[in-house]
Amino acid sequence: MAKLQIQFLKSCPGKTGLPDDGLPEIAFIGRSNVGKSSLINKLNNGRKVARTSSRPGCTQYINIYTTSRNFYIADLPGYGYAKAPERLRKQWIGWIGGYLRERQPLRGSILLVDCRHPNLEKDLSMARFLMEGGKPYIIALTKSDKLKRGKLAQSVRIAGEMGPVIPVSSVDGSGINELYKWLATATAIQSAGS
Repeated sequence: MAKLQIQFLKSCPGKTGLPDDGLPEIAFIGRSNVGKSSLINKLNNGRKVARTSSRPGCTQYINIYTTSRNFYIADLPGYGYAKAPERLRKQWIGWIGGYLRERQPLRGSILLVDCRHPNLEKDLSMARFLMEGGKPYIIALTKSDKLKRGKLAQSVRIAGEMGPVIPVSSVDGSGINELYKWLATATAIQSAGS
């Protein structure tokens, strides 16, 4: 896949306002502050299109991005820690589960997991949820530049119990080409069969 050009389209409160043109969608899922926005920016050739923050819980809606390859990226609210009211956090859980279970154009998901914490229960639960859903998914093991080779290999082995893994870094770009290939496969196979 050629490098992507990504543009922010809109923020949707739950199902309200999601695109209705049937183009394939890829969901980005992960704990708060795992690096979803940074990874989207790296996929956009490093150009900032998604807002990043050191404060967890910045993504409070489903953020939809268009891509130059005719599919959407849906950046879902981070699960886990977030400085937001309990009522809103419960809403997010409902949005995430409903979107992943019911959204027809969804072709696959990228589950972002911090390579320094590859076996947290919340990530394991999400991986099981994705596995049961039956759609393609991959684990993007983020912040891989922060670990030495041996420790990273250990994290890959641990995360590999949840599904296929690509170690990625939004800093040095490692794993980004492999992620492009996965995106091309997930959107092409599914869209050809739909």
